[in-house]
Amino acid sequence: METVTLTYKRPPDRVNNFQQELLYLDDHVIVTSQRVKPSSPIVQNGEMVLGDNFAAIWFVFTGLWYDVGKVYNLNNEWTGYYCDIMKPVKRSVDRTGKLDCFEITDLFLDLWINPDGTYQIQDEDEFEEAVQNGAIDTELERKAQEVLTALIAKVESGDLEHQVQEVINRTKFTDLRDYVELLP
Repeated sequence: METVTLTYKRPPDRVNNFQQELLYLDDHVIVTSQRVKPSSPIVQNGEMVLGDNFAAIWFVFTGLWYDVGKVYNLNNEWTGYYCDIMKPVKRSVDRTGKLDCFEITDLFLDLWINPDGTYQIQDEDEFEEAVQNGAIDTELERKAQEVLTALIAKVESGDLEHQVQEVINRTKFTDLRDYVELLP
């Protein structure tokens, strides 16, 4: 499988590079997979739904201010979606036009979505701290909150699930767990 570098930025000056498996690429979306190492686990209804070495299939949409990670536990069972509120992705290609890396700038706010459609906003405290410290200016603060509100509306209407399923159908993925099982 082909790998690609994700440059992950978090204001004011945090930069990390992650290697991800590139599963699909077109002008509208980058689909990758990786094992995750969250800063803290997410627990819903007494069950860990996001933890160390869980797998995620990431859908990074061109021009949108969020991404969607379809998360699988250590038994390769789907536990939910993790959405980052972020600046639109920047792509970098090599001389041949092949995707070399892509960059996202995280705006702290996140949304966890359970398989039943219920959801929980994540990292509001980190967002408020970033605003207070000036890592996020007033314009970005407003935009991040606006995107979160719109994303919640997409979840409640079923449009987010439809958006992800549309990509899955277009890529002709048979079962995403097949890709999860191949991750080291």
